[in-house]
Amino acid sequence: MNLLGLETSAAIGSVALATNAGVLVREIGSPREQTDQLIKHTDELLAEAGLGLADLAGIAFGRGPGSFTGLRVSAAVAQGLSAVNAIPVLPVSSLLCLAERVWREHGCERALVCIDAHMGEVYSAETECRAGVVSIVGAERLSPPQDVAVPEGSGWWAVGNGFASHADALATAANAAARVLLNVTPSAVDLFPQARRDLGAGRAVAASAALPVYLRGETAWKRTS
Repeated sequence: MNLLGLETSAAIGSVALATNAGVLVREIGSPREQTDQLIKHTDELLAEAGLGLADLAGIAFGRGPGSFTGLRVSAAVAQGLSAVNAIPVLPVSSLLCLAERVWREHGCERALVCIDAHMGEVYSAETECRAGVVSIVGAERLSPPQDVAVPEGSGWWAVGNGFASHADALATAANAAARVLLNVTPSAVDLFPQARRDLGAGRAVAASAALPVYLRGETAWKRTS
């Protein structure tokens, strides 16, 4: 199964290509480069793998929450590439993607993922891994940092830049965590586990339905720009 992944919800973006031969990935170090680099890296990865767009079983993208501009970039590129050959699109939570990364790299089974949403707020979600499947427990939330719910029990990790950007308000949560990871960002590689599950379950969408999830209304963001 050949899958393309696009993740630009954070400052560091990435493009990944999963094939039977393995996974290829490219990082994008600056948000300003994301629009041009997504297309460029996609072309490079497909050429390196000897594939064309028609060989893709699906296109996964980080649908947010996260950077408004970054989410629109990934969604637009996914829509455009999908429309060429009617390739199924697989929107994946960027918070889940982050939890997938800390599971893959560190074996973290429970996490409170929290990223800075600016405007004095954070995006957060509790995640867990059962039988190798990472999922969100409950719902993704947008809230002031002091309103973030601390997971029950022990052994969970605090993950994401929200714990750095709002250190004072989230000190109680950070102190209760078994480990704190501040500087980890979502990677396109970690879109693939959920994308495969969604594709197999028939949850892919058409290009027109490949939309970002902001949690906050776009008009509120525009008023601050």
